[in-house]
Amino acid sequence: MSNFTSVANELSKKFIRASSKKYVLNKIIYDINYLVYSDTKEPLSYKSKWAIINHIFQVIAGRKALVLAEGETLTPNFSDVVIFFERRSFILKHLRAGVKSQQKLN
Repeated sequence: MSNFTSVANELSKKFIRASSKKYVLNKIIYDINYLVYSDTKEPLSYKSKWAIINHIFQVIAGRKALVLAEGETLTPNFSDVVIFFERRSFILKHLRAGVKSQQKLN
């Protein structure tokens, strides 16, 4: 797996570009819950998943720079921040649930 920052940047781009923010946010949560460490193939810990989500929020809020390809422009809207912030408890709940369900499988 790539490092957390590059994963978070790609997921941030998906969220910012999406017309259906809630749908894409659900997809992002699903994808994060099934990320694994490349060296051990173990699922990410809750702390690691939270680091990715936190970085996405920081990018959307404009606190961290979004890494873009040359000539590419992408600016988050205020509504992006609002949606992400409003869904915070939903996100955390599903990240925790993802960790628990993966532990049952292992």
